[in-house]
Amino acid sequence: MGLVLLTGLPPAFNTGIGYAVSSVLVIAAGYAVALLIPAARRALAAREFPTPWRTALVEIPLATVTFEEIAFRGVLWTLIDAQHGRVWATAITAVLFGLWHVSPDPDTRAQLGTVAFTTFAGVVFGLLRDLSGGVLAPFALHWAANGLGVLASTAVRRRRAGPSSDS
Repeated sequence: MGLVLLTGLPPAFNTGIGYAVSSVLVIAAGYAVALLIPAARRALAAREFPTPWRTALVEIPLATVTFEEIAFRGVLWTLIDAQHGRVWATAITAVLFGLWHVSPDPDTRAQLGTVAFTTFAGVVFGLLRDLSGGVLAPFALHWAANGLGVLASTAVRRRRAGPSSDS
């Protein structure tokens, strides 16, 4: 939010509610289908989250999605759009978003896959930013992909482990 206040750009959080809800529903449906496919279930079960609800509902939206969406689709996208148009805004912010996700993993193949995937995600987020007129819809899509992924992963791991009393 500080980035938005510093630049004087409108936050545009109140536009695109239909796109936001639709995005979350599409991602939820995608995870529901993935849970029916054995290979997808195995992939989802690969990562463990000790506090899945906290991770999905607090850490992801507050520590990751809010910052990235305001920075990339709020501030940068808006500034580039004003100077060069929405195509350049989407392309540049997508590439920067992809590069933002470079990790210390020494596996070059994994790095390229991560950058390619997050660049593609950045294009989708940028298009959604343009279509919806604000950052609410890309925020919702970004959260749904990450947060619902954590919950789907946890559901698979718990189903494999059998009934338990922990949350």
